[in-house]
Amino acid sequence: MTGVGSVPFVVGQWVRGSRFYGRGAQIAEILDGPRNWIWLVGTRRLGKTSLLKQLEHLATTEPERGYVPIFWDLQGADNAGELQEALREALYDAEERFEEVGVDLSDVLTDHAITTLTQIRRRLKTAGRRMLLLCDEAEELITIHRNDPALLRRLRRTLQAHDDVRVVLTSTIRLGELADEQGDTSPFLHGFAPPLYLSTLRDDDARALIRQTNLAPATRPALTDEQVDAIRARCDNHPYLLQLVCKRFLERGALSTLDEVFRQVATDRMVSYFFAIDFEMLSPVEQSILRVVARQSTATSDTLRGTLRFDDSAIGAGLDRLADLAYLRRGPDQSFLLRNSFFRHWLDDWMRDHDDVDNVVTQVHGMPVLPSPEVSDDGPLETIDGRYTLLARVGEGATGIVYRAHDTLLDTEIAIKVLRPEYCAHEGALERFRQEIVLSRDIGHPNVLRTYHLGEYRQRKYLTMQWVDGQTLAQLIADEAPLEEAASVGIALKLSAALEAAHACKVLHRDIKPQNIMVDRQGEPFLMDFGVARVLGGPGLTSSGVFLGTPNYASPEQAGLQTLDGRSDLYSLGVVLFEMAVGRRPFLGDTSQDVLTQHKQAAPPDPRSLRPGLSDDLAAVILRCLAKDPAQRYPNATALRQALRQLG
Repeated sequence: MTGVGSVPFVVGQWVRGSRFYGRGAQIAEILDGPRNWIWLVGTRRLGKTSLLKQLEHLATTEPERGYVPIFWDLQGADNAGELQEALREALYDAEERFEEVGVDLSDVLTDHAITTLTQIRRRLKTAGRRMLLLCDEAEELITIHRNDPALLRRLRRTLQAHDDVRVVLTSTIRLGELADEQGDTSPFLHGFAPPLYLSTLRDDDARALIRQTNLAPATRPALTDEQVDAIRARCDNHPYLLQLVCKRFLERGALSTLDEVFRQVATDRMVSYFFAIDFEMLSPVEQSILRVVARQSTATSDTLRGTLRFDDSAIGAGLDRLADLAYLRRGPDQSFLLRNSFFRHWLDDWMRDHDDVDNVVTQVHGMPVLPSPEVSDDGPLETIDGRYTLLARVGEGATGIVYRAHDTLLDTEIAIKVLRPEYCAHEGALERFRQEIVLSRDIGHPNVLRTYHLGEYRQRKYLTMQWVDGQTLAQLIADEAPLEEAASVGIALKLSAALEAAHACKVLHRDIKPQNIMVDRQGEPFLMDFGVARVLGGPGLTSSGVFLGTPNYASPEQAGLQTLDGRSDLYSLGVVLFEMAVGRRPFLGDTSQDVLTQHKQAAPPDPRSLRPGLSDDLAAVILRCLAKDPAQRYPNATALRQALRQLG
């Protein structure tokens, strides 16, 4: 066994060159792929900085690639001055590379980072080279946006204005906040999304790391095949954990067994710390999924949807991202399991100190939040602001709990959504609720659910809305689908009229789905939840380049992160109409990505093949709505409404 003084494993520091293992697919995509703007996402200690350093090394030692790399560490660069200073240090580190291509730094350095970047790009282009800008710790851009959003907008334009710059951002999932940044241009992450997820190592790469195959044979650690496989299995190929276990095992030599080292690592405070930080960054849906899987050892999609109080689409999206982030994997029976045994140990300890899965979060970012009112059979539940008396809890979704309430001032029934704590503390989410109020008022159509007011009471945010005595279209479809043809056409006719009014106000809904449609006892539909709507021609919360909506109902252009217009909403309404008429959606898949791919590429099934007896005219309307090319759909909601009216 290798002696203590020659243990080759590196723990807690970046590596490159002969110390670097794996990541071949990511390196090829970054250096040779078609994308010039790449957002590399991973949890802590997965080797994001090491990957950047390896990219820097390869671009420097292989000049035929045509890059001049700049490793720009953004940590602490939360204003214009610090940003410039960090860039200055990065350029001095790369000074020899610039000299080799005939660029003198004294000619390009200025007092402003953005001006400096522009000068460098031009000089490198003249020298026949491209700038490879490797930006580490990109979460600092969130602080820049908060303090100086104009600076962030200028930086985005500088990074994305020309094809002779390739930019790589590394971060945790926190950087996703910039998908919601507001301004008079696109969000900063426009073009960088979808992200490139950094997962654990491939099996062969993990074995190579453990065996240190880049070293001379005589200096490699002496580990048996059984030990290598045991280390790899317990660490789930996580590079930091692999090196930590190997280092401790080799340092202790005959004084320790692998099982003893596994126990030490499982209780290591630093390991627990980075698990805790990463877990806090996950969404409430994702945290709840992990807790259910941990309690049950394994869970299916159906189990999770039956256990958790979130929309099916939110659970599906959560499962996809947890798989991308290497938290979950599928077992032989397609159920989900926690991948990493050390994380599973940490999560078990964490859950012993916290509430059960079904309890609401009582603290967000250190701010105490009171729980939502509970249902009681002893009369009114509670009165909010001395005006709204909660009568009964009637529903629950990803963003909050919905109550039927009595407005004592206006003596009328309304609906109140008491927002979940995590949304109360998220300014971007609150801004979407404010937008929903404004848009529902501007549209003013009888089939658009009216949203009245966003208020706060005892540290809880709440939203007041029009009360509809009925159920969601999703519930109606689940209970009665396929619906009678006349009922399907009638609902779609009213919804197309609602979209006609919204589009006339230059508002795209972008999330048409049965869960966002209420149907009263008379069969009247009400379109709701304009939280991810987009106002055409003006500043908005989101833009193309960032996926928003629900994969099961997304248009091909949504799935492809392309620019949208009103015909995208018509496609989504066509999916809803298909589901009402047939009893299932046109595209089904194991993952959200599978469904999005089908929306982009697969022809929809003829609804008559799934429901014999469906009229040819209705089938033709549905299939025209589902055309891949927007130009082949109805040109606008007015034309769709007229076509549906003719069916009646």
